[in-house]
Parts: sequence; structure tokens; C-alpha cells
Amino acid sequence: MVTAAKTYVVEDAEPGVSAGIPAATFPGTLAGLLDALDAARYRSAAAGTAIALIIMEGSQRQPIRKFESGREVWSASTAEIRRHGDPAD
Repeated sequence: MVTAAKTYVVEDAEPGVSAGIPAATFPGTLAGLLDALDAARYRSAAAGTAIALIIMEGSQRQPIRKFESGREVWSASTAEIRRHGDPAD
């Protein structure tokens, strides 16, 4: 069985609001996650708009963090993230 590679994406949190910064992708490793968290925090402070950190596996997307003005304002629970990764869903 082939599984899709995990990727972290940092992009605008609101579809109609653009920070003017293109979305960035990071590898699905611990180092990639740490880099994505730093990038999301920095971009939200620099752009002044809400930025989301998303896990992507294949075509499935799960927001895991949201940043505004350089601060984390929302975080997915572990249960939400696990439920997303369950193939039975």
C-alpha cells in the first residue's frame, strides 16, 4: 500500500484576504514542522494578516495552527489531527 507523503504548507488563513506572500511548503519531517512554524509566525507578523499552517497528505488538508500578528491564536487538538489521518473517516 502506497501512502501519500506528508507536507506542511504555510498560507493565508482567509481565502479572500491575501498577505501578498506566496504559500510555502515544507517537508513532512520534524525539521520541516519547526521551519513551517517559524515561517507562519514570522509571516503573520510581517504581513499583518492571519496565516495558517496546514498538514497535507495527498489531496487531504488539515489546518493545525493559525497565527495572527506573530502569535498563535488557534491550535488543532491531537484528537482532531488523529481523526484526520484515520483512513476510516
